[in-house]
Amino acid sequence: MLVDQRVLFNAIVFGNHIPMISSHIYLKKLGEQDGYTAWLVNGAAVRRELDENFVECDYHGHFRFIPEKEFWIDDEMAEKEYGLYLKRLLKEVSFLKEEGMSVADAARRADAFEETLRQNGKRVQNILTSQNQEMFRRTLKKKRLEEYSGVVTVWLVDGPLVRSVYFLGYAEGGHDIVYPWIPRNEIWLEESLKFEERAFIVLHELHERYLMLSEKMSYPDAHRGATIIEDRYRENRKGLEERIREEIKRNDEVSTVQHA
Repeated sequence: MLVDQRVLFNAIVFGNHIPMISSHIYLKKLGEQDGYTAWLVNGAAVRRELDENFVECDYHGHFRFIPEKEFWIDDEMAEKEYGLYLKRLLKEVSFLKEEGMSVADAARRADAFEETLRQNGKRVQNILTSQNQEMFRRTLKKKRLEEYSGVVTVWLVDGPLVRSVYFLGYAEGGHDIVYPWIPRNEIWLEESLKFEERAFIVLHELHERYLMLSEKMSYPDAHRGATIIEDRYRENRKGLEERIREEIKRNDEVSTVQHA
């Protein structure tokens, strides 16, 4: 059943809160398997209306607002990853049902399963065995975003390759203070991000990076702080670009001092 045939709103109980899932969340039915329906969803809308932490793909076990028999795949992920995500989600729910695992244990096992799938590809195998990792990093970078770059540069990168080679949990963006494989004074964004999403992720990464570098915050604390700022501007974009300019200046200043 396609998006325009769905009921306009679905009320899903989420603790004491009942979030309303608008029909515009659903973009395309990707298929059905083992009693589950896989949907391509509007990731930006999910983050704006339901939960900022939704990225890549997920199901009811982690986000209660996702209907029990549905898998959601973020439309900002590369299309070539859709099949892989479906395999991963099917494996994760099988760990829950057939092996009686907890949600956390099933997720860890599913991570290992997905990593194996990714690393079995010929291109990834060649990269993993290559002696020239610096050349590989250069091929990952697709475009420098000059409007957001100063001492700290912001790059669009090949997200699927980053997840396959460096870190499965990489999603949307990251920076050098968290990830040792990102070069010094760099922030990486998924190339597949929608243009209108870039500013929010740039703001998040800049603010998080500043808190970790200047305020010496742990990653979890800095991430929470950056999420609060990101959510504020998702609710109202007014002043977003000015705030990004401030964060760029603060990052450039602290980076110059730290690496002088």
